[in-house]
Amino acid sequence: MRKSALVSVVLHTLLAVAALLWLLWYFIPMGNLLKVGITLLVLGWAGWIVWKNTGRHPVQANGEVADIDLPLLETQGPVVLVCGDGLDELFQQQSLRKTAQGWWIRVDNTDALGEWMRTLLEQQPRQAGQLSVMYACQPDQHQDEAVLRGAVKALRHQVFQAGKLAGFDLPVVLSCEFSGPETPWVVVRGDKPVIYPEDQTPLALDDWQQAGDNLGKLSILGQAFAFIQATLTDELVKTDRLSPAIQPFAVAFRTRAMPVTTQTLWSHWLWRRTCLRLPAGAQPAMPSRRFPDAVLPLLAPFAVSLQGGQRTRRLVLLIGLCALAALGFSANNNRGLITQVSTDLQRWYAIPMTHYEPKAQSLDALKQDVLLLERWQRQGEPMRFSLGYYPGQRLWLALQQAIDTYVPPSTPQTEAEPKIVRLDSLSLFDSGKAVLKPDSTKMLVNSLVGIKARPGWLIVVSGHTDNTGNAKQNQLLSLQRAEAVRNWMRDTGDVPESCFAVQGYGDSRPLAPNDTDAGRAQNRRVEISLVPQADACQVPGNHPPSSLDGDGTQH
Repeated sequence: MRKSALVSVVLHTLLAVAALLWLLWYFIPMGNLLKVGITLLVLGWAGWIVWKNTGRHPVQANGEVADIDLPLLETQGPVVLVCGDGLDELFQQQSLRKTAQGWWIRVDNTDALGEWMRTLLEQQPRQAGQLSVMYACQPDQHQDEAVLRGAVKALRHQVFQAGKLAGFDLPVVLSCEFSGPETPWVVVRGDKPVIYPEDQTPLALDDWQQAGDNLGKLSILGQAFAFIQATLTDELVKTDRLSPAIQPFAVAFRTRAMPVTTQTLWSHWLWRRTCLRLPAGAQPAMPSRRFPDAVLPLLAPFAVSLQGGQRTRRLVLLIGLCALAALGFSANNNRGLITQVSTDLQRWYAIPMTHYEPKAQSLDALKQDVLLLERWQRQGEPMRFSLGYYPGQRLWLALQQAIDTYVPPSTPQTEAEPKIVRLDSLSLFDSGKAVLKPDSTKMLVNSLVGIKARPGWLIVVSGHTDNTGNAKQNQLLSLQRAEAVRNWMRDTGDVPESCFAVQGYGDSRPLAPNDTDAGRAQNRRVEISLVPQADACQVPGNHPPSSLDGDGTQH
């Protein structure tokens, strides 16, 4: 195999693998482990394809491997595969013939036409679009019409197979030579016959028949064309279940001096229809006149350099299918994304706002969706969601609108613990006395800096003693000491009387056991605290109405 053909096989295979893996890894939703397994299978398949195509060799009809190494067909013109009768005389023992307008390539066996086509495609795939087939027929070499029709039928089947390999229907040219008077090539394309005299400009049939004795040759040419239509063309176009009909691209025929016998198909045909018997002739034609070169300009507009043939067609088909599958998987992936976000939103709106715990869980799900969409907005959405279907912006907006409706649960307001300031009684009073010491002012100022009168709060001053002495005397002493502290605070801070409450507990509320000096010292104390009370510490003359007064008037 040529290097160019090997490169073509490898390139086509790599592109096919790239398309399949692109679809697999970027669009198909499945686990990575399964994707790795499928990737290995694809790579194995690609290796087998390369080995299969690079290891194949065309086989001749006798089973031998054909050793074909074509020269570089640098021409842009037609490349015609020639099979049929008289190829030795036609090619003069050569395998091909090059002209300024195209190439003629010899195919010795019609049944091997498909393998020859495969060889050409492997060695020079760019010439696939320039290929065509010519069947050379010499009816003077055939005595049985069934055998000739069988050969044409085999040609029809091989052309069909070669067309499948090339990726398009190959043009088929019929070239026939009959025994008879010497005439130039007649080429019929459609319904217009044109005469191509050697080294002269082409002539219409009417113009040619008026020159010399050409009029007498016209009946022979007419019968030759009728033979082609009734035998060769009929076999190509009639219905066959194995291969489709083939309409010949052009028909080229001529008559010339050839060895003649009375047992050939052409002789029988001519005798039955015209009662003519042609004299025998043995003058060989020049090799340059044997090819209907006039057909090449007709084939030229249909000869286009392509890359590959069937291999390229399959690659294009595969890439197209992968692209369509990618569109389908992208739409499915986006539908899944929409379903996921829609489910989260439906759950959000279905949960009442007062169900705080499930509502908070639903809110977390919405925030996760928003974070994901915002990251894709910054970095670009994954390819599996691209291809024009991605609805990220609309989903993000719907999620944000839902999140904005969230009302957090109100925090219950707990009543502030009353602030308690404890003062050592012996630091303020002498033992058993209820009169403040002269030096106690500094302690009172420093200790009571946080105790301020304000509406709705009651300043509670309570006195406490240890259990030493009489309990009744202790209760009275504790009350008197509380009143002394209350009076100091009232007079010093100009606090209204209504802001205070005075209590004396004696030894009824000890903080520590009275068994030790330290415990008794801890129990001898005066406590000042703030307690919330609606009607406490109000400005005189501005009393709020009670719940029983309604508008504040008495009844």
